[in-house]
Amino acid sequence: MSCALNETLRDNCASFSRRFPELAHIIGLDSDNGIEALAAMVPEDYRLVPAASGDATLSVRRTFLHSRYAPRRDAERELSALSEMDSAAEGNIADGRDITAGCVFAGIGLAYLPELFAARFPHAALILVEPDLFILALLLASRPLDTLFAHEGLVILAGTRPREVASFIESTGMDGLHIHEPPALTATTKPWFSEFAAIRKRNRERREINANTLRRFGDLWLSNMCKNLDRLRDLPGISSFEGILSGIPTLVLAAGPSLDRILPELPRLREYCAIIAVDTAVRACVRAGVEPDFIVLVDPQYWNWRHLDGLSCPESVLITESAAWPAVFRFTARATCLCSSLFPLGKFLESRTACRGELGAGGSVSTTAWDFARHLGSERIVMAGLDLGFPDRKTHFTGSIFEERAHTASGRLAPAETAGYHALYGAGPYPVSDYEGNPVLTDKRLILYAWWFESRLASYPENKTATLTPEGVRIPGFSVTTADELASGKKVRSLIEERISSALSGAEIPDEARFASALDELKKALADIARIAGDGIRECDAWKRAQARTGEKNVSYETIKRLDRIDRLILGHPAKEVAAMVFSAALGAGGAELRAADPITASRNLYSLIIEAAKKNTSMMEKFA
Repeated sequence: MSCALNETLRDNCASFSRRFPELAHIIGLDSDNGIEALAAMVPEDYRLVPAASGDATLSVRRTFLHSRYAPRRDAERELSALSEMDSAAEGNIADGRDITAGCVFAGIGLAYLPELFAARFPHAALILVEPDLFILALLLASRPLDTLFAHEGLVILAGTRPREVASFIESTGMDGLHIHEPPALTATTKPWFSEFAAIRKRNRERREINANTLRRFGDLWLSNMCKNLDRLRDLPGISSFEGILSGIPTLVLAAGPSLDRILPELPRLREYCAIIAVDTAVRACVRAGVEPDFIVLVDPQYWNWRHLDGLSCPESVLITESAAWPAVFRFTARATCLCSSLFPLGKFLESRTACRGELGAGGSVSTTAWDFARHLGSERIVMAGLDLGFPDRKTHFTGSIFEERAHTASGRLAPAETAGYHALYGAGPYPVSDYEGNPVLTDKRLILYAWWFESRLASYPENKTATLTPEGVRIPGFSVTTADELASGKKVRSLIEERISSALSGAEIPDEARFASALDELKKALADIARIAGDGIRECDAWKRAQARTGEKNVSYETIKRLDRIDRLILGHPAKEVAAMVFSAALGAGGAELRAADPITASRNLYSLIIEAAKKNTSMMEKFA
């Protein structure tokens, strides 16, 4: 047998079970029968082989994952090389990340390198990723692993899917760690690691888009939120709608070109399902003679308000966010309800007043609309117009505000066709498959939205999602349906109206006194974090004066200790996220300069930005509150 049931395996499994009881139970390492079963399942071409040095090495399908001569010595050299490198490209130390903070080892083999890392960096984060449970079994049978299992920051992710590993790393804030992915240790499960790399790339792109969006719109979001403080105080949340459409299908309308084909069906379909429309699709719905049950608008830009400008939907419930363009709240609707804020200022106030109801955000309002359908309890969600691409090389449905704007601005030297061309080809489109196997153009931004839907479907398998428009980009997990099939069930229009009315009557209005108290608390918190940052500036200035007087270049231990205490106070401060939104936008512009400065100057600049951000939040609130 390639993995004998020996005392080393038993002892390591016992240590593994004590440290990771849930994972050990899933794999079967918490009982002798389970250990024996796993050992028996290891294929014959998975073998522990003695190396020339006396250590074990590993052969998988006749390929050696470690040196056949001295695997431990090679691991020592590799760790030294990692420790010495201060920057490298993807696959080494990305963006100059310091491995002393922690490391993700993707593909572990017999874990010689992680074991040495654990001994050298006892307080660093240490994540081991190994999709092949047979390799894990051989690792446990190879030698005593007490040093590895005793490491305080050890996390083992074994036998799971790439998406789940990437999600764990991101949700725990470990996505900034260096990922060590040696080809020799990933070759035996190359498709798994290729998918893992693709998911990480998507996550990086999404973070870049979010960072760029923050830099571009941070001031707008803050301005809108401060102008809308009275709306945040007075309007109910969406919590009362949770689960009200259980057993009822929901049709979510996006604003892709394929929406044109579905619009004539809306009067018939509304009898059989609830209808949610994103802001960009409302004009098309009204033109088709149907007011949606719900309208979702969460983008704070002026042009998103323009999709509703001039319309009224007295039978629709508007679902929006406290950072929406202020004119949105003047839109005539049956009711206006707020989902939980996506931004720190709103979150701070909501956490101290009333919970509004969280909705997912994936960069497109369609992702939020889908999540609202899930919040409503609808087990069957049908999308229409969610093309995430350009079927027939069209960019939007006929008569959209984008199209009307292009025609309005059209001139002899800049016709509407030019605007359409830029909308289609401006982001470097490329072909992918639609639901019927035909090519459809998409771009990098839109394909990220498709990935968001794919990941959300995996997280909520109970919500079955289909599309009425198969000409759009194919999203794994979506099925295809037809209008006739959707209209084949029982009519539920009266039941939908009854449940929405009941939810609106039970909506909770925030307490005005609690809101005023929360607002006052926020202002005091911002003043306090500015005071702490001011202490940091004074500490930096004091060291600079001492340096000029003595010529000492090294920062004293006492100065480092005092600055560390200040940094800890800021990182644990309740107002840090509120200040960080404006701070991050400012940092985006001056980040390179800060990184180039000496440590004390960089720290001083950071403290200055925190003070500016705190003052900006406070002055905006006082201006509009």
